Amino acid sequence: MVLDDPAEWPVFGRLMDDDASGGPRWESGVMVEGMHCAACASTVEAVLSRVPGVLEARVNAASGRAQVVWLPSRVSPSRWFDAASAAGYTLVPAGDTAARDRRAKAGKQALWRWLVAGFCMMQVMMYAYPAYIARPGEMTADATQLMRWASWVLSLPVLLFSCRPFFASAWRDLRLLRIGMDLPVSLGMLITFG
Repeated sequence: MVLDDPAEWPVFGRLMDDDASGGPRWESGVMVEGMHCAACASTVEAVLSRVPGVLEARVNAASGRAQVVWLPSRVSPSRWFDAASAAGYTLVPAGDTAARDRRAKAGKQALWRWLVAGFCMMQVMMYAYPAYIARPGEMTADATQLMRWASWVLSLPVLLFSCRPFFASAWRDLRLLRIGMDLPVSLGMLITFG
């Protein structure tokens, strides 16, 4: 694997002083894909710290980055990359331009998801507003039912497009037999929608 080639290590890390027990140490910076919250960061940190030869792992949920201090005499980068992958997260060397491009694309997609959710929310409220201000008998049963159906239809893009990252993360957590932040959020959205 390319990551295990010592010539590649300076691209995403730096050589530190020698460790008292195991020779030279490396500190590598990686980006963590699929991490959305502090619980995810804690999981990644725990998974990386359990790999023999990894001395320290610090994960920042806000920046989506991790710093890993490791001993090349005891572990190769591919081992701790694979450990994170088994936990449902993808590690990418911090200097990888393709990963930066994917991150920029994900940011644009998140903006679109937010815009669709905001637009549909405004339209749902527009259809719900008459029910709030109408006095008894002012709206026919047909008009009330039409407004409810219109609101339901406008909720579909929010549920199917805007909420997709929550559902994907919840499904990943269920497959790995753990409960993360996205599982209760997803259940709440599905129950409310239903």
